[in-house]
Amino acid sequence: MQSTATWVDTGFLVALFASDDTHHDAAKTFLKNNTHLDMHTVWPVVVETCFFLDSEGKQALLQWIERGALVMHEISAKDLLFIRNILSKYQNIAPDFTDAVLVSMADLSKIRKILTIDIRDFSIYRFADGTAFERLWI
Repeated sequence: MQSTATWVDTGFLVALFASDDTHHDAAKTFLKNNTHLDMHTVWPVVVETCFFLDSEGKQALLQWIERGALVMHEISAKDLLFIRNILSKYQNIAPDFTDAVLVSMADLSKIRKILTIDIRDFSIYRFADGTAFERLWI
């Protein structure tokens, strides 16, 4: 059976919770048509998303998380070496901390799918075994 687990990046959440976002309708339609997905993310994605949302959007996002829409993964001090290695490996494209955490946690969890609008970076990032992310949206 194919895994339904997927990582969720900031761009997808912004599109979903900001009605004026260019990709808002596409994000809503994608989610409506893919109710089977087991969506995962990390707190840095939530923090970054909230930066781009108005108060209403922030509250809606947090309520959605409270209802269990996302599996939230914690990072700990033991994960920082792996995160730093990602930042170093891809320094030529200057990944932000959130991307480095997502790439690290994806590799550790073996979840290879991602919902993102960041086509450039998530086409470059590779897992330890050399495989690429499978982008499910945009």
